[in-house]
Amino acid sequence: MRRPAKPHPTFRPLPVAEVDPVAEHAVSIGFDVSEMPQFLDFEAGQYVTLRALVGGEDVRQSYSIWVSPSRARREGIIRVAAAAVQGGRMSPWLASEVEVGEVMGVLPPLGNFVLDAATGPRHHVGVVGGSGITPVLAITAAALEQHEHSTVDLIVANRTRASTVLGRELAELEEASAGRLRVTHVLSREAVPGVRHGRIDPLLIRDVLDDVGGPENVDDWWLCGPEGLIADVEAWLDGAGVGVEHIHRERFTSTGPVDPRTSTAKAG
Repeated sequence: MRRPAKPHPTFRPLPVAEVDPVAEHAVSIGFDVSEMPQFLDFEAGQYVTLRALVGGEDVRQSYSIWVSPSRARREGIIRVAAAAVQGGRMSPWLASEVEVGEVMGVLPPLGNFVLDAATGPRHHVGVVGGSGITPVLAITAAALEQHEHSTVDLIVANRTRASTVLGRELAELEEASAGRLRVTHVLSREAVPGVRHGRIDPLLIRDVLDDVGGPENVDDWWLCGPEGLIADVEAWLDGAGVGVEHIHRERFTSTGPVDPRTSTAKAG
């Protein structure tokens, strides 16, 4: 007998409860889902797809949730971050025009770029670019909650300090981690004393992880951002002998986050 088909996810009308700036031309959008259990049953790293009328056009776009599941359940709010992309269909509208009270269609969380269950301490390393920090911030918070001795190193690339998405939220998490989270910022278009300047490359990664003993000693690698960054880091990890089971990746496109291993996949 054929198994009953799973119900197709449907857009739910959710009012915007929060709009907060999180970088130059970027905002965090919060939706009150305290009465929507299907939105609170998600894994760190997943995304939601938003639907709205933008300029009279029905637009759908996927955005990663940047808060951990435990925080979302505690506060009853899921939050996504959107940075305005030149030529984007939804992100410029989210970043500059959306206000509290706006009603949007939202699909329940989806995605496979997620933190798995673990029984012991693990060392995680995230290499992210731009808004790629969004799902990795949720994964980082959840990983620190998962085991009291787990640690995380994040290497975060941006153009300038002002364009660093969720920079304040990342700094707050680092401060609260009691040394278990270390964040290394890399700026490509601004020179700041004490901050690395240039681009992420293998030498920089090895330098940051000098006390770890090598990339093969990392339990989980989280790569998220532009395709070029992911491809370069993944090629280096492969050459260093890091097994594919330790590498998790997701690239951001104009249509949202996708897994680069499946070229035909699209978020939402």
